[in-house]
Parts: sequence; C-alpha cells; structure tokens
Amino acid sequence: MVTWTTLDGHDQAELAGSDLLFIGGGNTFDLLAHLRAHGALGWVRTHLDGGGDLYGGSAGAVLAGASVDIAAWADENTTGLAAPDELAGLGLLPGGALLPHFTEDDVPRAREWSAQHGLEVLGVPEASGLVIDGDDVVVAGPEPVWRCTPQDAEALPAGTRFPVSPPAGGARAPGRPPAPGRAGPAW
Repeated sequence: MVTWTTLDGHDQAELAGSDLLFIGGGNTFDLLAHLRAHGALGWVRTHLDGGGDLYGGSAGAVLAGASVDIAAWADENTTGLAAPDELAGLGLLPGGALLPHFTEDDVPRAREWSAQHGLEVLGVPEASGLVIDGDDVVVAGPEPVWRCTPQDAEALPAGTRFPVSPPAGGARAPGRPPAPGRAGPAW
C-alpha cells in the first residue's frame, strides 16, 4: 500500500499495476480543485478503464457523482470553481449526486436539491455503501441507502440492485463500464 497526501511530484504512471485506488475525505471542493490542477481525473478514469477499482470515502465518494455541488451542504467552496462543468465529478453515477454521512432527516433537503439541480441524490449513511457493478448500482448495506428525487424518496435495503441513471440524452460518462466480471467503484 502506498499513500499520497498530495499529487505534487506524482504522475499517472505511478498508478500502473494498482488494483485499488482510494480517494479519501476532506473538503470536496479543495479535493476537486487539486485533482483538476494535476489532470488527475483522467488518471482515475484510466485506472477504471484498465479494470482497477475505486473506493471513495466522504469527499472521495462525492467525487463519483455527476456533480460535487452537493458538497456545499458541508464544505465551503473557496476554490473559484463555480460553473457546472467545473463542478463536474467523475460521472460514475451520471444521473446522480452522491451524499455521504446521510440521515433520514436529510431527505427533504435532498429532494429540494434534486429538484434544483436535475439529478437524483443517493444518500449514503455511515454504515452503508454502494458498489457499481456493470450498469447497476448495488446497496452494500447494512443500512439502507436513500434514493431521492423531487417527487419521492425511498430507502433501499442492503442488496438492492438498480440501474445506473444515465444523464440526459443517455450518453455514458467516461470511465464506464468497469472491466467485465469486476465490481466497479465502491462507496
């Protein structure tokens, strides 16, 4: 295992041969700005396209969605990133935003955010996770994951499998799908 606390002095070639890439927490906007400054979003996509897996914790999990703007609930954005394309995540959940540290009390706010941004919100509590398996998302559990849209919110129990929501127009995001037979990113 090799740990980096910054991408300064590192390059994509150092990821060759890695099975799992872990992206941890912190301020989501700072993380995104750092990855963008180093061109490292492409590194992650190349890693996934080559059959590698990704684990995102907290800010690293938010990064998997179509937009990191949902992180404004908890993180201050002092990066200057503001336009939708600047706030785009990895797009592994192209029709959704991922919100870790979720509780049932967050449902009304998640539905409102979903209505304002046109993306469903996948609310992941501390004792749960998601796995992308091909074109499906699987709730890892043990706690349910919340799927929130402007019209509804439902708690999905462990083991629930549902399709990855495509973005408008149905185009696939870069980095999808994972190599056949391998589970993709987990959060």
